[in-house]
Amino acid sequence: MIPCQGMESLSRRAQPQREALMATKSWARNALTERLGLTWPIFQAPMGSLASPALAAGVANAGGLGGMGLLLAPPGTLRDRILMFRQASEGRINVNFVLFEPAPDHEARTTRVREALAPHYARFGLGPPPEIPPLDGRVAPHDLEAVLDLKPDVVSFHLGLPPDDIMAALRSAGIFVISTATTVAEARELERRGVDAVIAQGLEAGGHRGTFLPGEAGAQAGLAALLPQVVDAVSVPVIAAGGLADGRGIAAALTLGASAVQLGTAFLSCPETDLPPNYLRAITSAGHHETTVTDLASGKPSRILRNGIEALLRDLDLPPAPFPVQVILTQPLWDADPSLQTV
Repeated sequence: MIPCQGMESLSRRAQPQREALMATKSWARNALTERLGLTWPIFQAPMGSLASPALAAGVANAGGLGGMGLLLAPPGTLRDRILMFRQASEGRINVNFVLFEPAPDHEARTTRVREALAPHYARFGLGPPPEIPPLDGRVAPHDLEAVLDLKPDVVSFHLGLPPDDIMAALRSAGIFVISTATTVAEARELERRGVDAVIAQGLEAGGHRGTFLPGEAGAQAGLAALLPQVVDAVSVPVIAAGGLADGRGIAAALTLGASAVQLGTAFLSCPETDLPPNYLRAITSAGHHETTVTDLASGKPSRILRNGIEALLRDLDLPPAPFPVQVILTQPLWDADPSLQTV
């Protein structure tokens, strides 16, 4: 396995800031890092299938918290992924669940999008758009069994929290539980439900927004505004996420009260992600004005690049299929045409 290069590159891109931080010797130590046994207060975002066991192990071996996502993972693979991680690392691991419920108009919306995408599938020689298998956005019994058996250090959730009985089972097993908030109200709700820490996700974050309370989508703020408010609103540790990519951002987040930071896009250039070169070029060359938050890519609001696939979906002038069906329907188009990834 090639060691993760992301931890080194974060510091290399901000060497003066890194040296200043290292000079204090205590900046990386706090109650959260002590509780989780981390050398550095750096969490690697789970990022679905992009966060392989190899990437998580590389981050963990460097002293951070590795992360693995399960969104659209084949049933029964959680146990294998945790075991693969542990073969490569004795470090700390976070297993992430993305929660969702079927939309009431699931079939009608899915049918409309499939029909609209069919000509584009034909243009790229992909055949018909895929049929959608049954999707369950709850914590499956076999996954809960694997978690309680193998006891990853952290279990995280996106788009809310599971029912109280699952929360109680995780707490009884001594597993550290975290979830994402995009507003102060969501952070307070997560603390009320019993999380051990809150991820404060600023509007700059790539990937999916963690919004789960009705009416909160319009109340979201950038990380610099959101983070101190969340720190003041809850008594549990807060992890900062959104737009952080180097030592300067990490230092700023810790100064604003975060106990740790969570980075996703910053790790995508690590060889363990096995990201196709065209994706990597598009991500690393994009400026701040070349991204947008939209539900067209997946059915839930997420920050994506303004590019060919985003324009194609906009031109359809249709509501997206429900999350995460939209991902299944659009991903083959991303993969089929390299020009769709150019910015």
